[in-house]
Amino acid sequence: MKLVLAEVFNSWQGEGGSLPGSAFGRRQIFVRFAGCDLRCGWCDSREYIDASRVSRWRYEIEPFTGRFEYKPNPANLEDVIKAILHLDTGDIHSISYTGGEPTLQTRALRALMEKMKELGFDNFLETHGGLPEAIREVADITDYASVDIKDESAKAIKNWRELVLREVESIRILKDAGAEVYAKLVVTNETKLENVRWYAELLKGLAPLAIQPKEPIDIPMARLMDIYRVAAEVLGKKNVGLSFQVHKYLNVL
Repeated sequence: MKLVLAEVFNSWQGEGGSLPGSAFGRRQIFVRFAGCDLRCGWCDSREYIDASRVSRWRYEIEPFTGRFEYKPNPANLEDVIKAILHLDTGDIHSISYTGGEPTLQTRALRALMEKMKELGFDNFLETHGGLPEAIREVADITDYASVDIKDESAKAIKNWRELVLREVESIRILKDAGAEVYAKLVVTNETKLENVRWYAELLKGLAPLAIQPKEPIDIPMARLMDIYRVAAEVLGKKNVGLSFQVHKYLNVL
């Protein structure tokens, strides 16, 4: 089994805030897949969007050192498993599969997730959720999931409303399979309150919502409070929270 990867490393989960389903502040081993079918304006993994251009993947030599060695893509599943186990510090909450978009490589993703479950690890899926049929293939072995709701201002795809509906369907699939799942909404200065209300109505009774300002943060706090208030009016005040990319402030991956 082959995978096209970007990197494997040990760090803290810096997103998700205090919502159920989040692993915020927990130690994880991150497996970053290369390749994404969306083109979000604020993407912070832009160098990995085109998987055909990612000729090699890197893996941390020792946990939390930021020192890496490299191997060519596509990666062998056995090499990836070996890299993960080498980074196990005994306090790992879960294995995070992120990207890029991991569900673009569904067969390889499932094979890796199955092996990690066999070895006693929980699986944490970070996905844009735009491929519900791919999500269905791994939902039964997903313990936790963060699913994006792509705001109109992300400019990820022309038909963004259809994308949002697919993302909500992915959340439903994961929840029905027993995963602890939350939705993550990256907001910008261009985020419209009427859109936030629509997202919240779709998520009501389904999943809590983490509101995350685009980095670097340039949205006024008063505007962020308005977005939060609108979401909480629909979802309930205990089902909304703020998320920040805290790992960036800690200067870690």
